[in-house]
Amino acid sequence: MGWTIVLEDENGQSIRTLPKEFDYDKLDQLDLNSFVLLKYIDFYGDTTFNTLQLDDLQADFEKLKIIEVNQIDIIVQILDLIKESQGEVHTYIKFCGD
Repeated sequence: MGWTIVLEDENGQSIRTLPKEFDYDKLDQLDLNSFVLLKYIDFYGDTTFNTLQLDDLQADFEKLKIIEVNQIDIIVQILDLIKESQGEVHTYIKFCGD
């Protein structure tokens, strides 16, 4: 099971979708309360983060990068997508669950 991660514009139109899903099967083994925003991502629905939340989202995935070394490639892609969104106005990072 995994999230499809999308960079969207203000109209909900996809700007870019990551080519690989982020597998969240092992996240239930982590203390998600130690993350600022990661704990709020809906495993089975959609969760959208706005510009004001991106610094915290980036910090969460930087922390996760150290823990989930087997998914380092997709985590780096997520971090790149967050940085891309930070450089634009009216963009959002959306996690689409199963």
